[in-house]
Amino acid sequence: MEPECLDVSMPAGSVFRHPVRRGHTAFAYVVEGKGFFDEERHPHAREVVGQNYFDFKPECLCGPESLVLYGDGDYVTVTAADRPLRFLLVSGKPICEPVSWYGPIVMNTREELQIAFEEYERGTFIKHRPR
Repeated sequence: MEPECLDVSMPAGSVFRHPVRRGHTAFAYVVEGKGFFDEERHPHAREVVGQNYFDFKPECLCGPESLVLYGDGDYVTVTAADRPLRFLLVSGKPICEPVSWYGPIVMNTREELQIAFEEYERGTFIKHRPR
């Protein structure tokens, strides 16, 4: 999968440009500050999951706890706003499997997700295997 994970800290007003391999997808998770996560500064240029997810007039700026999803491409370009910006940038080859997630748990189906939460409640979610 050749994953890459970067913890990026930027001063206010600076620009970060990073290549993403063809065939890989990427996402950015904003930890603190605000920034523009596309060169055009167009609010519909990328998908953002977070505070304004259901907003029909989203801001161009993405803030803390926002997840910016990118498709296949050559570069990710981020511009910090008027304060320092910190975000995680993760990229890798898609696993081409169905994904179902809620909170911190990721499984392949809703049924597996339900079983995982039931196991979590019972204290049996984490399995210890002999070495």
